[in-house]
Formats: sequence, C-alpha cells, structure tokens
Amino acid sequence: MTNNKQPRTLAITLNWRQPFVTLECVEALQAMQNPGLDILVIDNGSGDESVETLRDYQNPAFEILELPQNVGFAAGNNYGLRLAIEIGYDFALLVNNDAFAAPEMLDRLLAETADDIGLLSPKIYYETEPDRIWFAGGRRQAYTLDLVDTGRGEMDSQQEISSHDVDYLLGACMLVNLQAARVVGLLDERYFFYYEDLDWSIRFKEAGYRIRLVPKAYLYHRVAVSTGSDMDSAQRRYYLAYGGVLFWRQYAHLGNRAVILGFRVISAVKMVGRLLLTGRWRVAAAYLHGLRDGWQVSKRGRFSAGL
Repeated sequence: MTNNKQPRTLAITLNWRQPFVTLECVEALQAMQNPGLDILVIDNGSGDESVETLRDYQNPAFEILELPQNVGFAAGNNYGLRLAIEIGYDFALLVNNDAFAAPEMLDRLLAETADDIGLLSPKIYYETEPDRIWFAGGRRQAYTLDLVDTGRGEMDSQQEISSHDVDYLLGACMLVNLQAARVVGLLDERYFFYYEDLDWSIRFKEAGYRIRLVPKAYLYHRVAVSTGSDMDSAQRRYYLAYGGVLFWRQYAHLGNRAVILGFRVISAVKMVGRLLLTGRWRVAAAYLHGLRDGWQVSKRGRFSAGL
C-alpha cells in the first residue's frame, strides 16, 4: 500500500468469478483520483481464472488478496477491514464489484465525516437508468424492523440533496469510520450474504454512532450482476431465509415481538405457497432449509466480531 496524506482510505471490493466487471469497478475508483485512496480487490475463492485475469490487468494502483474459498460477503470484507485497521487507514470504502463510483463520490463522502458518524453512503442509482434511485437511505419500520422508504424505483427529483441521518445503509457501498469499527466490531460472519448490512447498521447505532446518507455523492449499481440473472434462484432464497431468521431473532426486542413473529410466519407461508404453486420445488426446498439452518445458527448466540 502507498503512503498518502490523511485521511487515508482503503477501497475494498470482492470478486467472485467476474474479473472484468471488477476491473470496471476498479477503474471507476481510480477515476476519483483521491490522493489518500488505495484499492484492494479480494478474490473470494473464485476457483477459476479470475486472479490471473486481474493480475494481467493489474497496475500499481490496486492490490489483490486471494482467498482459498468463497467465505461470503461479510467474512470476505472482514479480511480487508482487518488489513485496513492493521495498516492504519482512517476509512474503508466497501463497494460491490458491480457498483461504479462517480468521480467526486469519495471526496463528497469524506467531507461529511465526523467522529460520531460510523457509516456513510452515497445515493445509489441504477446503472441502466441513472436518474432512477436504487437506494437513498433507509428507515427502520418501528414494529417489524423492515427496511422501508429507500426510494427504490423512484425517479430522482433532486429535491433531497442535504445529508441526513438514516436507520439503515446497504452494503453495496459504505464508507466506514475505522475508529468506530474498532468499537462496534466487524461484519457478522454468520451472514453469508444478505442482512449483514442491516445488522451492522443497528450495531453502530446501538454503540452511539450515527449513520448517514450523502445525496450529493453518487454511485451507479449494475443490479443483479453479482447474484446472477435469476433473482428467484434457490441460492438467493436460501440465504434470504437464513439471514432473515438470524436478523429478526436477534433484534426482535427492538420492535413488536408478536407482530414480527406473525408477519414472518405469514410471509414464509406465502413464499413457500407461491413457489410450490409455480412449480419451483427446488427453490421452495432451499427456502425451507434456509429457515431451518438460520434458526439453528441463531441459537448459538451473537457473533464475536474480533479485530
């Protein structure tokens, strides 16, 4: 890693069998031309030619860490977060490999940092429709803890340009105050992917840190590239069910337990019914297995997010 003036930021992006998409993400990060920025690509056990491809295109502006197996979103990013803390970076920028930063994004995020702010996010747009919002901060529904009011699918009116505190941020892109992360701990590695970002948002807030949306900072998301084109795949349904059980069982005390239990049971029955009625038996089975496995893991207690 290079030695730069303060503040120092390590951008971390995970690659899994998509080296050319990842290289597009890296090029967008490089285009920000922030003198304190270093870039780390973590290959999450691709097991194909991804690392060789990345190295063929590699230049001194980014480094590669190769993991022997796919450990998931949370654990994969934790490798980078631990490295950033060990080296002495001030911030880490977690960014999906299918998300592409606008040139001024990091500067605008850094301009909003403060000691009591743990996480910051840009406003995120669909890459194919750059005026349509994919994420613009999230509010926590008081009774069910659901993520609501994200602006997803809405056309951007540009009326809301002031930075403001929110309840939830998503892992597609987050600027992490690493001093705060030392207090809160890292991402919960029990979540393979899905819900680890909501969990982290709550943990930062419980530790007394604010989380903030910076609408003047932009990111463009190539939606569905990282999880494949089938948005109702068996794998996706498994991890949504698995992560959901972990999340709601851990945080039910923050909402209305009876409402959460009733809502989740009804939601699960409807999901299984819909999948069975449409002939997606394998997806339904994966969903039920996710519920079972999530329940078993949740009984083991909280994750110890050591640094």
